[in-house]
Amino acid sequence: MEASPAPPIRQAVVTVASGPHANRLDETFTSFSKVPFLELHAFIIGERLPDRRLPGIAYHLERPDPTFQDPMRDLYYRRLLFIEELDIDYVLLVDNCDVLCLQSIPPLPCLLRGAPMAASVEHRGGYYLMGQGYTSAYLNAGVTFWHVPSSRRIREETVDRGHRRFRSIEDQLTLNEVVHTRHYDELVLLPCQYNYRAHLAPVRSRGWPTVSHLDGVRIYHNSTCVQAAKKLPQVRPLATLDDLAPDTHSLNPWKKFWAKVRNRI
Repeated sequence: MEASPAPPIRQAVVTVASGPHANRLDETFTSFSKVPFLELHAFIIGERLPDRRLPGIAYHLERPDPTFQDPMRDLYYRRLLFIEELDIDYVLLVDNCDVLCLQSIPPLPCLLRGAPMAASVEHRGGYYLMGQGYTSAYLNAGVTFWHVPSSRRIREETVDRGHRRFRSIEDQLTLNEVVHTRHYDELVLLPCQYNYRAHLAPVRSRGWPTVSHLDGVRIYHNSTCVQAAKKLPQVRPLATLDDLAPDTHSLNPWKKFWAKVRNRI
């Protein structure tokens, strides 16, 4: 007898929303429909599903859990467990109103490369934390990639630690403590093009980078500039790397110094 073919790998992008945000998923979340292999799933925390439900999104209703001490903590932490309810192999988990898919992405198994989870480093990557003490790869939790079966332990430990004590609203600190102390060998770091956080010019803010284009960016994550990003006429698959004019003669120490100053400026 011939062996039965293996079931197809299911991949999904998942978000969690509550209140007014449940009616705003067309602002950013539906942008992931451009990725042909991703199913779109939205978990809604509340008493009922929104009246305005968008085609192409599978909606799931969840009751609030007040033991998380804040509605946003309820959302941020429980989303790590909601994905267990889906018969999905790989999940891209995103924030609900400021994460925009600008161009298609590779299949999730290719990005995870056999690891349970993948994520990009926050725009300021150096951070002190409990456990390991310090990391130069502080993860942004607004865009995370998961192999659901093998990542269960990481996600359960994160939710249990966050549930135990209120320290902040978001799940990001707890996720980083758990991953960088106990599970760093199970993590793939993705380049920032999969969770691009920079402001788009002319917007500037102290402590944040500002760029003039979003060419090369796959997933953009910036609440301040996401509407401007949606209005861009074109995003090229790769950014342009300009050629450098070659040095035409030997440089003395003074000219080398000024070359470094110009480069820093």
